[in-house]
Amino acid sequence: MLATVTLIIVIGSLMLAVIDEKIRPQFMDLTKFVVGTYSGLLIPRSGSNDRDTP
Repeated sequence: MLATVTLIIVIGSLMLAVIDEKIRPQFMDLTKFVVGTYSGLLIPRSGSNDRDTP
């Protein structure tokens, strides 16, 4: 589900960036943010939660 939403946002932002050249940098920043957030969510957490539990 998250991958689908990410793909829709990336494709939509890139399409809007092609259409409107004046605000292209903002759409590219949005695309970088979404891809970075998605890749950050895919990275598994370290075992820090295992140390906190008794």
